Amino acid sequence: MSEYRNLIIAVVILISISIINQSALQGMSISDSGPKNPTNPQANTFEGAKLPRTIILDPHEMLKMKQAIMKQNDSIAQDFLKTIITEADSVLHKRPISVTEKTELPPNGTKHDYFALASYEWPNPNTSNGLPYVSRDGQTNPETLLIKDRKYLEEMVDRVMILALASYFTDNPKYALKAQELLRVWFLDKNTYMEPSLKYGDFERGKGRLNPSGIIGAHHLAHLVDAIGMLELSPKWSKSVQEGIEQWFSKYLDWLLNSDLGKREGQRANNHGTYYAVQVSAIAFLLNKSDITKQLLESTMQGLSNAPLENVSRLISVKINPDGTQPFEISRANSFHYHIWNLYGLDLLARIGDQLGVDLWNYQIHGGGIRKALDFIVPYALGNQTWPYSKIKVLSDEDLSFLKGIVCQAILHYGGQSYLQVYRSLEAKNLPLKVQDSVCDIHIKYIDSGSLKN
Repeated sequence: MSEYRNLIIAVVILISISIINQSALQGMSISDSGPKNPTNPQANTFEGAKLPRTIILDPHEMLKMKQAIMKQNDSIAQDFLKTIITEADSVLHKRPISVTEKTELPPNGTKHDYFALASYEWPNPNTSNGLPYVSRDGQTNPETLLIKDRKYLEEMVDRVMILALASYFTDNPKYALKAQELLRVWFLDKNTYMEPSLKYGDFERGKGRLNPSGIIGAHHLAHLVDAIGMLELSPKWSKSVQEGIEQWFSKYLDWLLNSDLGKREGQRANNHGTYYAVQVSAIAFLLNKSDITKQLLESTMQGLSNAPLENVSRLISVKINPDGTQPFEISRANSFHYHIWNLYGLDLLARIGDQLGVDLWNYQIHGGGIRKALDFIVPYALGNQTWPYSKIKVLSDEDLSFLKGIVCQAILHYGGQSYLQVYRSLEAKNLPLKVQDSVCDIHIKYIDSGSLKN
């Protein structure tokens, strides 16, 4: 209920600001920069070479990296390729994994349904059987780790992503063939497939209800869209796998858009709503429904005074205050973590917008926007100031790795030495690199080496 109370408060505040600044609002415009990819990007080429059909990874940057690798005289590119090949080769020897491996089944008894317990739900100390479970925000119940669907989904996507990168940059068919094997087992094979829904994705013991919060557990699927966009270029890529994957995602997108749980998750104003939008945007792009993607992205950029009621929860002006704080993450026990996590989701939406001519990076209203949210976070993340809100845990390397990915994109989109200095500080911590940030990371290495000007 606190989330909806916060939403009401935010709406009231924004309406007041809107009335005060109505004349300023009328003068605002959204960037009219053209899209990098056409509506049907399957035949998209650049300088005579075919672009990968990626949406979060910039396809033009991907092609430039491949061209640098092919020249074989670029040490940065060759070091990057060596890392990708090493990681991909390690995946070649790993067995496929599936949602059907769990020993505890969801309430319907179906092993094909994705199943995960709510991370912050604990046995009730006031009842003999521990039911119903009670919430402890920010504290993960170790019991939840015993059911591995969530972990296996993340691992499957990471493995397919690294194989896809290796396939694209080397043109070696062995990587695409292994990726096909992993995808067949997870999505298509009769005995091991996952049902295209997440109705049991955040199960709360003893509460007798289904929770939409589980949808965020599949946020990795947005990155799988990029992997498929790279694998499509391999001559060994199977048409039947492509068709099967698209059919699966078509059913899943329908579930996200039309099921009660999907609709409820899409109306949430916090990080859950953000990552719902990331999934819908990327999957619609995969299915050549870019009109859905573009419409969703543009709906985040409306002013409160003219936004339809159903769009209010997804507005950037609702998610980010004029001072850069994020009102629906402040009340969390680990509010610092959630400020970074939600901003990373907005960063992903902005990357998707890059390919469709929707500029979320520079959009702002009443001074608030993605850049303002990042500038608010940075001094605290670097330890220059003390975080003023609840923080029951220190930032993990995982948190800082997400922040590094955001800063990486900030350098490309905003320029300036200040972000580069922040990036260098984070780089010195030897953080785990997210696959989806790897190409941007290499781009910054070129800037830092003087090969490219920022």
